[in-house]
Amino acid sequence: MWERSSGRVRGDVPPISRRHRPGDREPSDLASNFAGAAHFTDQDGNPLVLRSAQKAEAWQLPGGNVDHGDSTPFAAAVRECREETGIVYTGAPSLLLTHFLGPDAGWPCAKVGFVFDGGVLTAGDLDRIVLDPAEHSGWLVQPLHEWRTTMSSRLYARVAALAEARSTSRAALLTEPGVPM
Repeated sequence: MWERSSGRVRGDVPPISRRHRPGDREPSDLASNFAGAAHFTDQDGNPLVLRSAQKAEAWQLPGGNVDHGDSTPFAAAVRECREETGIVYTGAPSLLLTHFLGPDAGWPCAKVGFVFDGGVLTAGDLDRIVLDPAEHSGWLVQPLHEWRTTMSSRLYARVAALAEARSTSRAALLTEPGVPM
């Protein structure tokens, strides 16, 4: 447990010096090194993907960073799906993919994403999607092969791995190019 007092951090371990922190982040912010998302498809197996409101060319899976108060990446995925789409997932966690992203210029720590099987959405479920306009401007369900030219190669690799993981009942592990397994 961490406690903030007068700008210093105290806890069960010695304070972390600023030079050892990722950027100017405090230890309580480090949960954002983990993310949880959900993979939903329609009844034909076509993935549901959301269009980013900040970057119109960017597509994203429903989900996001583990926030303070989220007990697990699965809890973050459930919360984020509810906030971003109105979909209330009540099933048990079923991990489809772990995605490891190495450090980069924007964030000097590795990030690990967990994508869970959100299940199959009916036409009625899709009609009831309500997007948070601050985060997403639209959603689309289309066959996997059509996504190849629509989304980034990074996200396409993720969505293709999700489809294979679901069809084989074997969770996948992805790393970024250049990051050894």
